[in-house]
Amino acid sequence: MRTLASRAWVMSLCAVLGACSDPAPSAPDAAVTDAVVVKDAAPWRCERSRAAAPVTVTRCNGSEALCARRYTDVAYATTHNAMSSAEDRFLGPNQMYGVPRQLRDGVRGLMLDAHPFEGDTWLCHGACQLGRKRLAEGLCDIGHYLDQDPGAVVTILFESYASASDVARAFGEAGLIDDVYAQRAGAPWPTLGEMTAQNRRLVVFTDRDGGAMPWYHDVWRWAQETPFSATAPGDLDCRTNRGESGNPLFILNHFLTNPIGSRALAEMVNHNPFLLDRARRCQRERVRLPNFVTVDFYDVGDVLATTAALNTGP
Repeated sequence: MRTLASRAWVMSLCAVLGACSDPAPSAPDAAVTDAVVVKDAAPWRCERSRAAAPVTVTRCNGSEALCARRYTDVAYATTHNAMSSAEDRFLGPNQMYGVPRQLRDGVRGLMLDAHPFEGDTWLCHGACQLGRKRLAEGLCDIGHYLDQDPGAVVTILFESYASASDVARAFGEAGLIDDVYAQRAGAPWPTLGEMTAQNRRLVVFTDRDGGAMPWYHDVWRWAQETPFSATAPGDLDCRTNRGESGNPLFILNHFLTNPIGSRALAEMVNHNPFLLDRARRCQRERVRLPNFVTVDFYDVGDVLATTAALNTGP
């Protein structure tokens, strides 16, 4: 979600590199343009293989037991700034691998930043000149994974600077409208098994324009969190930040920003027993299961083992 310290660093780096201003368009090469007729490229399409009917599954997010568990009673390994990866050539990345690899490895929560840029909606962190991917294409990657794993239930938590209509357009372009789940206010959340049976396995939260579409949930109506501005391990406590204490979902922000995230910082906090001990402590103090255990560089340390332990019980 919104991390002001890291955004300030990104913008300062952008200024240092001179990447914040778009270069002036180069003049067309008259010889080339006179000699060659360039046809419009074929429009981009997200090629999906979504099953026409739900597929019967016995394992939800990799576990038979989780199929009987309500969405709010499950812990999900979650990546902070999931789109900002070294693999996708972002400067100052928060992850080593892109979203497709994250999902294959077992990540089930994705924090994504959506920005308007050059007439489209992009996944960027702070300044799109430092790394970007079209939102529709990033969503298409998620759709491909849902097609491959019919037992996967995935959550997106948007930090959005784009309008709800632009985000919805990208979901339509990615063919994901039939995959999103809409939770009715006042009703209990379904089990993961019920979600897979409906083939509605993508839950979307946003910090802007929540409720504009039934499936575009206002994150702070449903979730609460810990602070996100830790610079040292000792800063990672269980205090309340955003969201009401009665909200059913709990975001455990567990990453360091000094001045940005790094693998060295992840090495300091992603390993057990430190990570699991903090998750258990916050579970006791907040009387909430940490649903979204959110880390930088998920491939460092034990976030997957920690969420598995949380899902097993005390």
